[in-house]
Amino acid sequence: MIDNQTLQSILNYQNVTEGYSYGELSQLKNFKTVLSNDKIYFGQVFNSKKHGKGVLWSKTGHIYEGEFNNNRKHGFGMELFQQKSSYCGSYLNGRPEGLGKFIWGNGESYDGEWLNGYKHGYGTWIGLKGDSYSGQWAYDKPHGQGIHKWINGEQYQGEFKECLKHGFGEEIFSNGDRYIGMYQNGTPEGEGEYFYSSGAYFHGQFLNGLKSGYGEYRCANYSYKGYYQNDKKNGEGELIYADGSRRKGKFYNDLFENNETTKLTINTQPENSPQNLYNITNFKTPFYLSQTKPIQKELNSSSINKTVNITRNIQESKFQKQLNLLPIMNNKLRSNSTKQSNQDSERILYINQYNNNKSVNSKQNSRKTSVVTQPIAITQTIYRSKNQQDFSQKLESTIRKFHYKTELKGTKNQNHRSVSSSKQKC
Repeated sequence: MIDNQTLQSILNYQNVTEGYSYGELSQLKNFKTVLSNDKIYFGQVFNSKKHGKGVLWSKTGHIYEGEFNNNRKHGFGMELFQQKSSYCGSYLNGRPEGLGKFIWGNGESYDGEWLNGYKHGYGTWIGLKGDSYSGQWAYDKPHGQGIHKWINGEQYQGEFKECLKHGFGEEIFSNGDRYIGMYQNGTPEGEGEYFYSSGAYFHGQFLNGLKSGYGEYRCANYSYKGYYQNDKKNGEGELIYADGSRRKGKFYNDLFENNETTKLTINTQPENSPQNLYNITNFKTPFYLSQTKPIQKELNSSSINKTVNITRNIQESKFQKQLNLLPIMNNKLRSNSTKQSNQDSERILYINQYNNNKSVNSKQNSRKTSVVTQPIAITQTIYRSKNQQDFSQKLESTIRKFHYKTELKGTKNQNHRSVSSSKQKC
């Protein structure tokens, strides 16, 4: 039973779609008004079901004007929702299907094909801030060929997969750059070309939106052919500058790796002295360079005897020349060496006179005498410690005595042989 207040509200209903006012619908066949719970329906009824044209009005603000089939929205209709959203288009079994336009309460809109209540097929979406997409859809998501435009001037035209750029496409950026190539999951991946607004150009492989793999890049200053990783030159490549110079080899993070090793040198002399350069490759650092302040005691004292061999001759002139070649000897040392040389000369002359008086005229004695009379090279050793010098002098004296006795013994044996031979002849 409809009360007067409800009836009055139905009569005052302002229809949105032409031909769906209360007066126009009341003229149709099988027109009836049905009240159930908080909803009111006025329109055509068949077998107690909404069938034909009619208006379903809810007290909460939800309104549908259109065609019905067995109590379901079916055919052309217009629907207003509580959130001030609206749909106008075709229905099938209670859901939008076919062509239709949906407008959201925030201003977004979709105008295109529908399937079972989903945006499916070809359609155009306009966003809240003016972004837009026109192309193929699949279950409420851009899928297939389409074009997406942003309000800052950027746009992408190509293939989509579940709302992401996927496949071959072309993208124009707000700074004037342009990319043509393959995409995967929303970013450039695979082979592609990138045109820079500055005039530079790249053609090669991309990975996750970055240059990776082999590629060729050229700009006004240089060109590069080689491998990239994470948008930087990495691996084998060749860099050719505008002046014709080249760099070919390995690169790392946009830097050329020079594999040539340079030999380091150090200066061991003061700044004022001539510079002596030492190659430190496979060279053990001297002791005096291993410390910043060498210890004076360690440099002066040493357990190793350092000797200087001086060759002296019996002749005075040759001996003096040898002494002059030793800059480290002082005057006192030279005088001592001269005295020692004189003593050695006198001793040798004494031995020669003794041998001449006692020897027999034989080939063996002449040979010995000739050996003795030849100039003998005597070596003088300079020791750091006095004890070592005394010990060396005693040793030399013993050796001389040994040689002297040996020579006398040999002479006596020779005389004995000569006397015995004379007796046998007699």
